[in-house]
Amino acid sequence: MVYRFRATIPESKVFYRVYEIKGEMTLFKFNGFIVDDLGFSPDQMVLYEGYDETGAPGGEYGLIDLGDGAMDTVTFDQVVQRGETELHYLFDLRNDRYIRLVLEGEAAYVPSRIYPFLSDEKGQNPDQFRARYEEEPAVPRLHVSPDAVRSLGLDDDLDDDDLDDEADDEDKIFDGEEVYDEEEGEA
Repeated sequence: MVYRFRATIPESKVFYRVYEIKGEMTLFKFNGFIVDDLGFSPDQMVLYEGYDETGAPGGEYGLIDLGDGAMDTVTFDQVVQRGETELHYLFDLRNDRYIRLVLEGEAAYVPSRIYPFLSDEKGQNPDQFRARYEEEPAVPRLHVSPDAVRSLGLDDDLDDDDLDDEADDEDKIFDGEEVYDEEEGEA
């Protein structure tokens, strides 16, 4: 059985991931996958909390058995059979920050696919050590050539030295280690 879970962060309207997970996968193995997928530090304490459809709390699954089973022994099949259709993956216990994993249903098994499988995503990865999720705006870098500035009549604030510096930069080549001046042939 393959389950489809949607991962969201309560403090973000943008972030989501959709994971397809085999039922026999343990919560611990999925922890390794999500740590790698989101770029989290693997040496931090984490905890799963289970909830049923009404939002009533269910099991707690940690690195050690807290009474409902340890992460390395509990599978997604077991969690779903217990009626826990929502898991909170607490990745920052100190600040009570978590990723909400909600069961959306079953997915078709694809033999050539490696599971768990990230089938859809949006938003940047959360910073594991920040107090809250912050979506950083994407700021495009725009390079305008000196000729384009002159043609638009926008060069009133620029002096000739500013334009000459930019023209000099265009002649430089980066080879992966050093920057070479194309005209002079030196670093």
